[in-house]
Amino acid sequence: MITASDITKGIAIEIKGEPYMVVDWEKFARAQVDPDVKVKLRHIRTHDLVERTLDAHSKLTVVPIERLAAVFTHWDGEFYHFADIGSDNPDDPDEFQLPPEMLGKASKFIVDDLQLNMLVLNSEPVGVELPPSVIIRVKSVDMVGRYWRAIMEGPARLETGLVVMVPHIISPGDLIRVNTENGEYMERITP
Repeated sequence: MITASDITKGIAIEIKGEPYMVVDWEKFARAQVDPDVKVKLRHIRTHDLVERTLDAHSKLTVVPIERLAAVFTHWDGEFYHFADIGSDNPDDPDEFQLPPEMLGKASKFIVDDLQLNMLVLNSEPVGVELPPSVIIRVKSVDMVGRYWRAIMEGPARLETGLVVMVPHIISPGDLIRVNTENGEYMERITP
């Protein structure tokens, strides 16, 4: 157990029986009172973000999450398949299969050969930790009629199904970098 004032980014804690990863935290003081801790948490299984304000002396249970380096290998229509790239036997790596509901919103950022961290709780994979950004191919761009260039941005559907607002210079087939934290366009990748 730790107190809320001992929270650090990346630690996994339990809140109401559910595992959360600390994405960000900030201490702030109130007049004549011990400081509170404002935390931004990501649910390990669903990837939903929540914010909480905790009393600095609140007791929290640390969840023993193990991180394994993994690479996405393929989607079989039912499960996402990952291989443990830190395996002792590189010729026969451990394989993990996760259903889409276990990945939650993270599934919209998973592309072929993406390296990420597999989150393991009690020897069972429970989710993934995405890199800060990923490169994804644009599948289609909504041109918004003849006003496309006038508005400067429009929606683009990516190969994973994610819809992102992009500048008018982006075309179908382009590769773009997307922030996995907020799902926003970052830059165009030129080959």
